[in-house]
Amino acid sequence: MGTKRRYNNNNNYTPNNRGRLSDRDMMLDLLNMEKHLSHLYEHAIMESSNITVHNAMEEFQQDEHENAYTLFSVMQEKGWYNPAEQEQRLQSKKNFHVKSKKRKYQDDNHNYYGYHSKSHNNEYPYA
Repeated sequence: MGTKRRYNNNNNYTPNNRGRLSDRDMMLDLLNMEKHLSHLYEHAIMESSNITVHNAMEEFQQDEHENAYTLFSVMQEKGWYNPAEQEQRLQSKKNFHVKSKKRKYQDDNHNYYGYHSKSHNNEYPYA
């Protein structure tokens, strides 16, 4: 077996990278992990009752911020991560979920409880 790389730098499926993550996917996974760890450290900082623990968690969180920034910088350099595009994708996902929830609970002019909105008159039916 040679030292040939088994994955490439894009997301295309090839026989050489079967079952393996691309460099971009690995770095994106690491960046997301750093974000989650930072969030967990934030909770630990806010909930710590001991100043020693509090300070240690702040140091750990600072390390996570530095790691995330390094990953972010490398990914942005390579064109693998664009925060504006990420924000647009996130916003369109939110809008989709809000619209689908509205359709789910408000079908044919019925409100959440299943009563027709025109005959309901904002009164409880069992009052």
